[in-house]
This record gives sequence, C-alpha cells and structure tokens, in this order.
Amino acid sequence: MVGLEPGDRCVNAFILTLMELPGVGARTVQKILEDKRLIVESTEVLDGEFALALNVGAVNKALAYDPIDSPDANAERADAIWMEAEGVADMIVERANDCGASILNPYMSAYPRRLLLNKRYPPILFCRGDAAVLNAEKAVAIIGTREPTDFGKRMGTRLAEVLAADEYVIVSGLALGCDTVGHEGALLAEGKTIAVLPTPIDAPVYPSQNQGLADRIVGGGGALVSEYAPGAMLHDKQLVSNLVARDEWQPGLSDGVIAIETSVAGGTNHAMKHAQGTNTPIAVFDYSSRMGEDFYADERFGGNVKYLKDGAFPIFEASTIEDFKIAMESYRQRNFRGASGGTALGRDSQLNLFG
Repeated sequence: MVGLEPGDRCVNAFILTLMELPGVGARTVQKILEDKRLIVESTEVLDGEFALALNVGAVNKALAYDPIDSPDANAERADAIWMEAEGVADMIVERANDCGASILNPYMSAYPRRLLLNKRYPPILFCRGDAAVLNAEKAVAIIGTREPTDFGKRMGTRLAEVLAADEYVIVSGLALGCDTVGHEGALLAEGKTIAVLPTPIDAPVYPSQNQGLADRIVGGGGALVSEYAPGAMLHDKQLVSNLVARDEWQPGLSDGVIAIETSVAGGTNHAMKHAQGTNTPIAVFDYSSRMGEDFYADERFGGNVKYLKDGAFPIFEASTIEDFKIAMESYRQRNFRGASGGTALGRDSQLNLFG
C-alpha cells in the first residue's frame, strides 16, 4: 500500500465525502480539485462549512444551502449533511484498508500522471498491488475482442511477452479474450501488468473466470485499479456504463494502444476512439501479408482494417514493433520531458510475430 501523509488522508476523506453527497458527481469533484487546489491543500479542516464556502452550485444544493436563511443555520444544516456523508466515507476507507487497497487522489505523486493528461479523469482511485506501476516509465495497452482467433491469441501473447521483456507495463481490462492474452503475455515474461476494473476494488472480479489471473497480477508485482469504492453495489446497467469508462482509462494509463483483433462494432472501439481523441498512438495487428485480401473482407478484423485506413500503426514484424515504440517514446517526450525510452527492440532482430 502507498504510504500516506496526513494531508493525503485529509484530501482523500474530503473527496470521498463529496462523492457521497447527492447530485455531486466525479466531474464536479474534478473541477473543485482543479479550480480550488490552493485553498483545499492549505486548509486543515475540510468540513461541511468549508465545502459550503467553496460556493459550488451542486455542493450548495446537496448541503441544503438557503440564501434567505442565516449563515449559522446554513452552516448547521451543511455540517449535519456533511457528517452523514463523511461517515460513509470513513467506512469506504476502512474497507479499502481491509482489502489492502491504496487510495489515490490527483494531488498525490502516486496518482497516475498519464491520466491527468485527459480532459476527464477519476477524482479518486483504489489500487491493489504495487501502485508504482501506475507511473511506470513505459506502458502500453493491449486490448481487443473477447473472441480472438487462435492465431490472434498466440501472436498477442507473444507481443505482450516481447514488450513486457522490454520493461513495458502491459495495461488491459481483465476481460476474456484479448485482455487476458495481454495480461498472460506480460506474466510469461515475468513483467508487470495493470488490470483496470469495472467493479469495486474489493468485489469479485468481472468476469469471475479471471479471478485467478487477477491474483497472479497482484502477486507478480502488478496492480488492479478501480475508480469504484469498496463496498459499492452495482446494478447491471451501471456495470455496462462502467465497462465503457474502463475502456477509456486503459489508453489513459498508457503511452500507446494496440488492438489485437476487433470488429467495427466491438467495445474495443471505445478505447481506440478515446486514444485518437487524446493523440495517443494506436496500432493494430495487420494480417494482410498472411491472409491477403481475405483479411480486408473478414468482419472479425473490420476494426483493424478501419484503423489502418485511419493511420494506425500496423503490427507485423520486428520493424513495425520498433516503429510503434518510437511513436510511444515521442508521446512520452511530448508529455513528460526528460523521460527515457529505455532499450528498444533493434531493427535487426529476427523476431517475426506472423511468420
């Protein structure tokens, strides 16, 4: 678990309490953290009265602020509502401690710096495992369909293994199919991998078949990360929206995104579109040299073909992997000057994923 300073605990409790107020969502909290950072970090007591003094519409409404009423009456109501929400926040912290999860807020150096490049990011994160991997020097997301071809599974595993051996942290979403391939390839290389969860950090993982894989990720020095508080109850519709959000955080934690196989309608497209919107490099497997025209006509690879036409990097052999690594290094340099790219896979390597 990440060691916390007293100020970290105070800000965590403040964020968790805000999130428990009715009508106060993640975007409101993110805006407060960005616009009010100086006063939040410099104030010792972050209570209901302080929250009311921020004069944020959604927070005022949640704390039953009445402009006609006296300041004392407003403060009394705000503190009562705040204390109730704060009690729930305290239970969340206790549950996180019980399951060995770290709580990270955007003011902390342990919070994933790549996520802060996004227009929207979670105001609080829960992490099981080694939180240091969230800010690894090099990270790449490997994603794709839940039903890849056997060839795609083999080649995806090998690619993840090669990248993990070159000290890339492999990011994925613990789904069946290509996500599993990415995680397993990293573990085969004794590398690190991050699973972005659509469920609370203390809940059984989704899908349940990958519980053992989740345990091995943590045991291998990787991490499970979730924006959902321990103990939170999710209904089916919320899980669906959480899966979409998870697909955004995968590229958000990475220097580049590789899709093994995807159709034009697959859920992978959420992640790919998010990466395009943030100028994160994207790549896809290109089977054309192996399959010829059949590759372009096969619906299973429709997404691959689409993104290749849009300018995605084709992944085929050693030189194409090297080209994509150079693009990811450029992305790191552009956003985090001074970062080193590490050892690249040489162009004279004999590796050919599709041979």
